[in-house]
Amino acid sequence: MKKLVILLVILFAIIILGDLVNKIGANEKMTVEGYILNKEGVWYLITDEDFDVKTAKEQSNQEFIRSYGGIYKLDSVPFSFSPYIDGQKMKVWFGEVLESHPAKIKVLKVEKK
Repeated sequence: MKKLVILLVILFAIIILGDLVNKIGANEKMTVEGYILNKEGVWYLITDEDFDVKTAKEQSNQEFIRSYGGIYKLDSVPFSFSPYIDGQKMKVWFGEVLESHPAKIKVLKVEKK
């Protein structure tokens, strides 16, 4: 039993340490600001200022993606991302952009605006 508890503590420490390393390595040049939305278990960042959470939630994924100019699918979301709610303005630091539609960005750090 003690071994299991120690193993869980070590795993939790590794997750937190990895999250901190990502935050430290974030580059100011690779940032984007927008509104977040969790749609069907996928996090999106919408940079369009005309974004409306209620409308976006009611639309299908295809309609949602076509409705707004700048949409990013957030990939590799850090452990600390979970407390955010739909429609919040965020600043996101990212490591790379993966080609897809919408583009996927590997998230390093997130900050409320």
